[in-house]
Amino acid sequence: MSRSELFDIPQYRTSLQVSCTSQYTKMKVICAGLSKTGTTSLASALRVLGFKVYDFPEHVDFHGNEWLAIYRGELTPDFASMYEDVDAVTDLPAAFWYQEILKAFPDAKIILTVRDNDEVWVQSWVKHLQIFRELDVFSRLVFAVTKPLGGELASITDYAVYGSRNPTATSLFKKKYNAHNERVQAVIPSEKLLVYNVKQGWRPLCQFLGIDIPSQGFPHENVGGSAARSGMAKFCKEHKQNIMFAIFPILLVLVGIIIVYSLYWN
Repeated sequence: MSRSELFDIPQYRTSLQVSCTSQYTKMKVICAGLSKTGTTSLASALRVLGFKVYDFPEHVDFHGNEWLAIYRGELTPDFASMYEDVDAVTDLPAAFWYQEILKAFPDAKIILTVRDNDEVWVQSWVKHLQIFRELDVFSRLVFAVTKPLGGELASITDYAVYGSRNPTATSLFKKKYNAHNERVQAVIPSEKLLVYNVKQGWRPLCQFLGIDIPSQGFPHENVGGSAARSGMAKFCKEHKQNIMFAIFPILLVLVGIIIVYSLYWN
């Protein structure tokens, strides 16, 4: 068995048949890079170049329920329909399903975003996992109430891709990261693949896509999880007050019930 045939064995997926049709050919770029490999920066760069990009927030907002159904085996993936008007997809869950999306859009190119090495990547990934753990109980409640779909999709995807969300599982994370990157390079023809570190900037990206290099600097987003951390803090601050206003009347009713109950039995 060849290396390509070996890596063509489905891993961590259900045995679903992917529904696709050749009439949709707009998709130009599929990012197969895992989380914390510069996917947010790549998404911003592609938008600068004029691409319509679906990153993780768009996957949740527009297709979150479909993705959950796919993971649960309740829906046959139809990526041709899901992404018929999209130029590029980045981050999970799309990066995990790059082969199936490529079947739906065979003319698309694959970009595998990577870090300098697996140790650099795993340190970044562990920091990302710890962001949510550092939140206070009320902030976690805010997310559970206001963003249940995003949290559920992130959780089910992380377990499928990385096997754990425990920050101490660094050896497992490295194994999954390296296996994923090796698989991508084994099954995607070299002429359709760019192995890319966002530190390289515009030149290799634009050469691969056949696009002129823009005059503005290359965007570097979410460095060290800064965007995720600041965005989470802002989101919690904006929604805590709303939740308090919603909870306060309920608390008053409960207190009233307790008082009436106490008076009755006394």
